[in-house]
Parts: sequence; C-alpha cells; structure tokens
Amino acid sequence: MAVTTTWAVKIGYYDNGTTFTKTDLTSRTTGLTIDQFTDLGVVGTATAAVTFDNNDGAMTPQAGGTFSSTDWMKHALMIEATITSTAGSETVQVFGGIIDDFDLYDDGITSTVTLGAIDVVQTAGRQVVNFAYGSTDFGTGWTCTRALLEPVSVENNTKMPNWGETAEADGVLTVTGLSPTGGSYTYEGRPVRLDADVAETGPVGDYMANAVATAGLTAIWPGALDATTGHAELYIIENAKKRDLKSFVFAESPTAGEFPLRSLHREYNVDQLTNAAQITRVGQTSAQTATGATLGVYGPRVRIYQSGATTDANALEDGQNWVKRFEYSRFAAERLVVTAAMIEQDAADADYDDWADLLNPKHGIWAGARINYTPAGIASEQTEHSVIIGRTIKASPSDTTVTLTLRPSIDYGTFTLDSSSLGILNRNRLG
Repeated sequence: MAVTTTWAVKIGYYDNGTTFTKTDLTSRTTGLTIDQFTDLGVVGTATAAVTFDNNDGAMTPQAGGTFSSTDWMKHALMIEATITSTAGSETVQVFGGIIDDFDLYDDGITSTVTLGAIDVVQTAGRQVVNFAYGSTDFGTGWTCTRALLEPVSVENNTKMPNWGETAEADGVLTVTGLSPTGGSYTYEGRPVRLDADVAETGPVGDYMANAVATAGLTAIWPGALDATTGHAELYIIENAKKRDLKSFVFAESPTAGEFPLRSLHREYNVDQLTNAAQITRVGQTSAQTATGATLGVYGPRVRIYQSGATTDANALEDGQNWVKRFEYSRFAAERLVVTAAMIEQDAADADYDDWADLLNPKHGIWAGARINYTPAGIASEQTEHSVIIGRTIKASPSDTTVTLTLRPSIDYGTFTLDSSSLGILNRNRLG
C-alpha cells in the first residue's frame, strides 16, 4: 500500500491582461496551514498561510532578487495536493484565494517569508454596495450572484478580485448550488428578497451573513479558483441538503474503503444547543419566535437572527427548524485527526481518489463521516455518524495533518423522503 500526498504552491496573475499566468513556488515552501469552515446560517471562510525559504533574498522587497518588485497583494494564491498510488493519480486545489499579508523574518542567519491569504468572498464582502431590485424574490444562489457579482453596467456593483484580467473587469464568481435538486441555481430552500426594504448601505458581506445565510438554514463556503482562469467558486446548500454528498469512513483498524484515524475528540454540543429562535425579516421590526420543550431543562438557549425570508410564515418555519434540530444536548464527535503518513501506510491503493475528495473543499466540506471506534469502558466497537463542516490542514516536508471539525449527522443531515434512487414512500422499488 502506498497512497502518497505531495503539495504545490503557486501564485497567479494576468500579466498581459488576458492570460492567467501561474508561478510555482513549491521549491521554496517549508510549510503551510489551511483553515476552512462553514456551518448552518454561516457564510464560511477559508484562510491560508504559507512559509517560504528566503535565504537567498529573492523575496526581499527592493533587494533586487527575483520577486523583489512583486506586488503580492494583487496575486492569487493556490495550494494543490497531488494524490498518487498504483491505482492512479489525482490533483485537487485545496485552497484558492487572494494574498492579503506578507511577513518577512530575518535574524541575520535565517530568512523566511510567510504569505497569508483569504478567500475572495471575504475581500469582496468588505464593500458597501446598494443592490435593490424592485420587489423580486430570488433564490439564495441568484441572491449571492447579484450581491457579489453584478455586471459592469450596474452602477454600484461589487468588485471581485480579478488578478488583472481585462476581459472580466469585475472578476468572476461561479455560484454552485449543491442542493438535491441539482442545477447551478436550483434550490429547494427559501427565496430571499432583494427590494427597497432590504437595499443595503453597509458591507455586502454583512448582508450575506445576516440575510442570505440565515434564510432556510443555508450553509455557504468558498471553493477553489479555476486553474486556467483564476475565477472563484462559491458553494451553497439549503436546509442542510447536499446533492452529491460524499461519505468517508474512518476506523481504528481500517480495511479497504476506510481511512485510519489518529485521535477522536468527543464532547457535548453545548454551543449548538437551541431551544428558542427569534427570526426578524430584513426591513421588519417584529420577530417570529419559536420555542421548544427544553427551555426549563437547559435554560434559554436562544438564536436571534435577521433573515431575508420573504414571509413571516417562512421566518417562523426557519425558527422552528432551528429548534427542532438543536433542542437536545448530544454527546458527539467534535474533531478527528488523520495524517498523510497514516494514509500512505494504511489506506488501500484504490482509495487514493477518496483521499483527494476529502482534501477537495467541494467534496470534503459538508461531507458525511462514519467513524468506527472502541471508546474506553465499552468492549465492542461503536459507530458514529457525523457531518464534516470544516478542517485545518497543516503540511510540512515530513507530513500532513488534517484535523476535521465534526457535527452530529442527526442534527446536520437531511434526507429526501421521495427519491428516485432510494425509493418512494409506500411504494416498492418495482413500482
């Protein structure tokens, strides 16, 4: 068995305005960290920090080296992982964003440069944009597209990072819905209102967080940058439903189709506990309040949200959904650690593509995790079902450590009762 993981770090820019040019900095890389996270009712974020060897001074500003005149803050940073085994090979972009920090360390003996980067939605979300659209109701996908990426013809459009591309003056964002109905902009969740009542005069990121993500228990997170164009991807699911949900199996003694695990941390989900929810529609003053049966058991655990929901009934239903999902305390898996060295040693060669999918933000976030383990005090193996909502990846020349953030699937998962693949209620598979 030998499933290996190698990393590549590149920066990208349209040097001539029309061709996205990538410069490979892998040979200088001494270590990297990636943090990616989302949750229900949250606009997820992605950040990265990469440290480079600068002993030759090539990255020292104004020192005459190869990168001494590079304007780092206008470049894209892309981090790729290549997974290889005897069964095949696959390269995935694990992070793509815009450089927003440059730190030079030099003690006279050792010199390093650390570049920090964030996803492009965080950058665009800082802008103050007024985007009223009459009284039209849009799904969350169209809402994100209109809020974050309007064409040049719109006076107050949001400016996405475009890496110097002249053909797309405002940059390009592809908003992809991963809800079960499929299609780039087909959603089963709440429509979101963009009209005069919700025209924003604050940062567009605040509107995304306080109106879009809070409607219909939506989860939003940034994906990769297109390797050819540098255009960004943004993923959306509604009501915790994901169309192409991947599921990964972790075990203390893995067999084919399973990954090893180094450690598992479990605790009570007190941060998610919710027995009351107050949802106020954007532009309205009265809140729709839902309460559960455990107010007197745990004391008030209240979520208070503004929402772009189009009706009071929808807002109330959202509140009830929060309460029904999170009303009871659960003892569940919170974090799981796996390393590339463990994968190389224990994973089957045929599972190389599953390891690549786990590192891919499209498939590895909001993914299923089935964990087989034997806890202290219990003689037999137990199985726990979780949903991966985030991860921290730390890579060095010697190894890669992936720490997954988990939530119980009973709260974070949603299934479809009538399914063409799983069957229709009260009907056998033969019809």
